[in-house]
Amino acid sequence: MVILWRGGAESVVDVSAHLNEYAVFAPLRRDDERFHAVEVGEWGWCAHWSNDMEIASDTLWRLALEQGAEWLRAWRTNKRMSQSEAARALGVSPRMWRYYESGTHLLPKTVRLAAIGLDALTKAA
Repeated sequence: MVILWRGGAESVVDVSAHLNEYAVFAPLRRDDERFHAVEVGEWGWCAHWSNDMEIASDTLWRLALEQGAEWLRAWRTNKRMSQSEAARALGVSPRMWRYYESGTHLLPKTVRLAAIGLDALTKAA
């Protein structure tokens, strides 16, 4: 699920584990079209499919933080870089890198794209 947060930040969040954990989401697991019919809930406080099927924005935010941190850490360890080396390679301050990798700040789309771009350059070389 791609989430555009107030303020313009964008996150890709895998909600499959959350959907698998609760029986109420069974219809969404079986029907891609129904899953893709998600709407922003009233006041922007949830991902809404029906009155029975919602995921709170707090849960989505937590998942975005956790998954962004996991993705970044996996990328860095796969490259066998220290946090400082990885931060320098992507043009991020070491302090912000630590925030992103610890899951206290949302991983910006630009940092993810920079990592993907560096991978593409490395493969092309």
